[in-house]
Amino acid sequence: MKKNIYLIDLTHESPLGLGSDMMPIQLGLIASYCLKEHGDKVDIKIVKFISELDEMLRSFPPFIVASSNYLWNIDLSYKVVSSIKKSYPDAITVFGGPNYPVEKERQVEWLKSHPNVDFYIYGDGEEPFSALTGFLLKDPDITRAKKALLPSCHSLIDGKAYFAPTAGRIEDLTAIPSPYTTGLMDKFFEHKLIPMVQSNRGCPFTCTFCVEGGPYYSKVCKASLERKKSEIDYIASKVKYTNTLRITDSNFGMFPEDVDLCTYIGDMQKRIGYPAYLGCSAGKNAKDRILKCNELVGGAMRLTASVQSLDPVVIKNIKRENISLKTIMDLSDQVSDTDTHSYSEIILALPGATLESEISSIKGLMDAGISNITQHQLSIIYGTEIGSLESIKKYGIKTMFRPAQRCVGHYSFNSEKFDSIETEEIAVSTNTLSFKDYLAARRMYLTVGLFYNDRIFGEIHALLRLLRLSTWEWMSLIHGNIDGSDKDIKALYDGFMRETEGELWRSREELIKDVSANLDRYASGEAGGNLIYKYRSRALVHYFDKLHKIAFTYLKEFLKSKGLECGSIVKDIEDFSLFQKSNILDMDFQIVHTFDHDVLKMIKDHSFYRASAGLDDIRRKTRMRIAHTGEQKDIMKRQLEFYGRDQGGLTMLISRFPIKRFYRKAEIV
Repeated sequence: MKKNIYLIDLTHESPLGLGSDMMPIQLGLIASYCLKEHGDKVDIKIVKFISELDEMLRSFPPFIVASSNYLWNIDLSYKVVSSIKKSYPDAITVFGGPNYPVEKERQVEWLKSHPNVDFYIYGDGEEPFSALTGFLLKDPDITRAKKALLPSCHSLIDGKAYFAPTAGRIEDLTAIPSPYTTGLMDKFFEHKLIPMVQSNRGCPFTCTFCVEGGPYYSKVCKASLERKKSEIDYIASKVKYTNTLRITDSNFGMFPEDVDLCTYIGDMQKRIGYPAYLGCSAGKNAKDRILKCNELVGGAMRLTASVQSLDPVVIKNIKRENISLKTIMDLSDQVSDTDTHSYSEIILALPGATLESEISSIKGLMDAGISNITQHQLSIIYGTEIGSLESIKKYGIKTMFRPAQRCVGHYSFNSEKFDSIETEEIAVSTNTLSFKDYLAARRMYLTVGLFYNDRIFGEIHALLRLLRLSTWEWMSLIHGNIDGSDKDIKALYDGFMRETEGELWRSREELIKDVSANLDRYASGEAGGNLIYKYRSRALVHYFDKLHKIAFTYLKEFLKSKGLECGSIVKDIEDFSLFQKSNILDMDFQIVHTFDHDVLKMIKDHSFYRASAGLDDIRRKTRMRIAHTGEQKDIMKRQLEFYGRDQGGLTMLISRFPIKRFYRKAEIV
């Protein structure tokens, strides 16, 4: 009789949606490799939802239960596995994933604090899990398996560490059978989950804030083109609920093979319209190749110009090699007013950063014209150099804890009820950045989110570039006058800052105690969540007209301070902006309007700006029709159906989907 193996990638479920809405491809790869080696002896079940696992266990007792370990599911997974261990004491439990320390002393501490974990697999899991399974099938004695020191397996016996050497990595990913074409992922197409494929694995860069910055992942391992094509064909034949495809590579578009894959995806788009959106982390160099890939897939990629900081001291501290501002500017010019979602990432509170350097980085990216600036919090996570005790001490990093977004809830499993709360440890000050400065940087980023990101007022940015004026100066004028601008917008800022401080606890224990007492508020999104996207979605849907008034009030004031009288161009772009974005979810609105200037040329033609043109070059009567296209309406309906129209759904939508695709299209008539 075959032995039952459960591979679980549990996700939190709440009114806000799933904590992780991706198909569990990582467990699919481990399962397919294990079945290749032991398929005649094991029956593997991949599970993402607690209710399904609860039901399965009643009929199929477990031989091995192996769980993923991520920041967003460790508490939930460990509580479920502990319950299984209680009911099935002979079940063998295995964990694996990146949420695990790199220092041996802390690895031992982790295992001691999770006594119901029999084995931890360190690094890539396919070969080590298969080897462990093979040993246990012959000899299910856990103690003997621990003493065998199987590759990459970490375990304790009476508190003593039994840590085997780390196995080598699989260099040809095609050696792992596809979990899609073998049918292992079929059931996940019945849920609102986003399919993922892995084109390559590893990263050549050494960033200290990233798990893949260490030497273990320095070699990039790849799959064959035929393997990738067959997977995408299979996904396209099965997908139901989403038009998005996620590629898990750390640097997609950077390698020659990516051009071949994008050529194939582009052909598929022309045939069947899938995928409409390619979720990926674009490469950190090889700009021309990345732009070529994006062109081949019709602008469906997310293009990233990740810099983390523009301060040379910070860059040195985090072992980062940045792309140049000229490269960022070129990338921005080529995609700024297409449907492509381009953005640049910065990380708050990196070693050596100050409030001035945080603001300088935002200013530099804004002046370069990048259409989205994403400010991440510095998470102190296992597996990164910056999360080591040595780095924390060296840079004076002080941390606080907050609930992980969409990762809290009430659960019932194995006839027991329990609560689960995932937590995140983030840096809130360093020896160069005070907590007060941290809060000031967060408040500044709200202004960036409300008045700059997603080209929300791209018309203003285009005009200021044409006039050779700084978008940052206009933005700073708005930021400095928010308190006196509008009572609803001031209340929005006050609420954001109140929640920013309120979401932080000095210890994980205090957080668990307080959130447990108000868990329903966090599960519903009334408290917590991704605050930037939460307040951006609220402002965009409910207060856009007020944001619009503030933006143009201070544009006029800014131009006046520069001694400029620009005539009807300001009225033109004010009308254009309102027609495009007011009541953005109203798909019936349309208008035909005559402008005094060719606003479209000013916004879309970056070569026009580069050629030192001026207002006289666009001063001509231009009649435009502004409305959602049929294609836009289809996309909007699909996305709103997938995420929902409530606050939680809209927050998720704008965090995952480029909202500028919802702006009404303008065409000259």
